[in-house]
Amino acid sequence: MMDQDQEYNKMIEQLKALPKIEDRQSKTLLYEKINETIHGVKVADKHNFFKWFIPSIATIAFAALILIMIQTGVFKQDQIANQATELQNNMRDIDSQEIREKSTLEINESQESSDENMEHSTNDAKAIDEEQDQETNQAKQLVYYNDQYDLPIYNIAVMDQEAMYAIPISLIDTSATDDGHPNDAYNRISSFIDEESFGVSLFPFEEVEFEFSDDYQTINMNVADDYQFPQGSTLANIFQDMINFMFADYPAEGLNLQTESTDYIELGSFGKLSVLEIEPINHLAYKIYQFEDKERLLVPIKQNLDGEQFFTIDEALREMQYDQSEFSIYGVIPSGVEFSVDPSDQDVLRINFEANSLFGDNRMTKEMIEAILMTAKSFDFDRVNIGLEDDLLQVGSFDLELPIPVPDAVNPVLLH
Repeated sequence: MMDQDQEYNKMIEQLKALPKIEDRQSKTLLYEKINETIHGVKVADKHNFFKWFIPSIATIAFAALILIMIQTGVFKQDQIANQATELQNNMRDIDSQEIREKSTLEINESQESSDENMEHSTNDAKAIDEEQDQETNQAKQLVYYNDQYDLPIYNIAVMDQEAMYAIPISLIDTSATDDGHPNDAYNRISSFIDEESFGVSLFPFEEVEFEFSDDYQTINMNVADDYQFPQGSTLANIFQDMINFMFADYPAEGLNLQTESTDYIELGSFGKLSVLEIEPINHLAYKIYQFEDKERLLVPIKQNLDGEQFFTIDEALREMQYDQSEFSIYGVIPSGVEFSVDPSDQDVLRINFEANSLFGDNRMTKEMIEAILMTAKSFDFDRVNIGLEDDLLQVGSFDLELPIPVPDAVNPVLLH
């Protein structure tokens, strides 16, 4: 018995003298790799093989040595239990270390993914801002200022698809070497406007010839003797609106009507007329007209949805918050936005808007400003002071820190 105890103590000392070995592989992975080795399966990564194989062999040898000692009766029952517990704790430590390393790796990967997502989000937001800026800069200008070049402007008019509204269009003659003359422009209206791209209808002006006197005091409208004016009272009324937009800026007070042999023209429901009076253009509310995905245009509205004309600019501005989608016409001022109007100054109209997330250096705000300027012009204001959010001082080319002059023309089309 003494010899057995001495042999046991000697073996314990030898075991304690063994170097400390840590196997960082999980038990499942260890089993799979041992199984691959037993069955002659080649390990794909030689470097990884040596990384786990040496400590795994030591672990197996250690377990085999304990098994031999158990079978030969070297260990007592309580010693066996203690060594088994110690071995189990060592294996648990190996698994815990593996879990900690795996968790650390997952946290790092998660952080990297989060950082990457944050970078993508920042880039996306920056791209949206740049896209909005580009959209504002590239959006078609719906108004025109003639301060710099003083080019000839010829005002014509078209109709919406339903022939309910006259839409003014300003032809800007960029090739004129002098003041130009309107005869040529007004007698080629159909050649300047593409109905398809603008989403509009043209009045049959190709059957009509306009003739201006040198001083523009007289404007004649000449047609053939067999000329037939389009039928319908609606078209007669819109024709009157179109003539007003076309010739209101000239000194002539009326349009002289004549055929080849008579000094009158039969204008549908208007009957026989020798002179069609040119009426002043005032008290209008401008909205956006866009048929399907065609060009966007400013369209003047003479009446509110109840058929009443606008007596104050407050009424016109309120009307500009409503859509008329059945006619492809849309409001330019957000419907839920509150604003105050100060028309006390005969020259400068002041409008202050409450803060709204829709306002910014974008197309919507730009078009709202353009429509307000044209509306103010129809009420004889020279400039408009528009107050938006405190930090929004520039929209497109409009400087909101100063009163903005009303434009010289609307819906410009450049003639080359």
